[in-house]
Amino acid sequence: MEKMARVTTALGGNTLTGRTMFCHLDAPSNAIGVCRDASSVVVAGRNIFKIYTMEEDHFAEKFNLRVGRKPSLNFSCADVVWHQMDENLLATAATNGVVVTWNLDKPSRNKQDQLFTEHKRTVNKVCFHPTEVYMLLSGSQDGFMKCFDLRKKDSVSTFSGQSESVRDVQFSIRDYFTFAATFENGNVQLWDIRRPDRCERMFTAHNGPVFCCDWHPEDR
Repeated sequence: MEKMARVTTALGGNTLTGRTMFCHLDAPSNAIGVCRDASSVVVAGRNIFKIYTMEEDHFAEKFNLRVGRKPSLNFSCADVVWHQMDENLLATAATNGVVVTWNLDKPSRNKQDQLFTEHKRTVNKVCFHPTEVYMLLSGSQDGFMKCFDLRKKDSVSTFSGQSESVRDVQFSIRDYFTFAATFENGNVQLWDIRRPDRCERMFTAHNGPVFCCDWHPEDR
């Protein structure tokens, strides 16, 4: 069985105390995401897609988003992200190449909201813009990155790294127009969303795949 754990640390006086809690999952997970106030966590994988609330001493299952007897491959997730401005909105990267958004506020059991089917291979990463409510970015095994406006049915921009598979995409937390992308061949690219024709900068970070990246919280 797979296991999910949470470590909490509290400082009282001069004593540092910590506590770990965990729960067993039904299947292996590929990704987790935490909501804005850190009260809930979403766990996603090929055969699991659940939301847990984080209680004082345990995880409590809140939603099982894999509905139906034989859920489609849209429920098979390579990545999941929780919108940091809308607590009811999630996005997943499906192994069949579909980018899916989920609305937890829907009254029905099926919380699936929008489907974007433009990628030709597995989507490895999805990322919401930190300040633009309707902007979502994806990176795929097909070598393309796509920017979506959630008010529209199709992507608004497509970026070709002219490289191997895209492993991660991350919007800058300080520069509205900039995102970073990492690739299977070890390359890292910086893009301006206004210029989908070419990247602003590219460098080789490793000889092998770069699976993830992040932005410094203070330095541009």
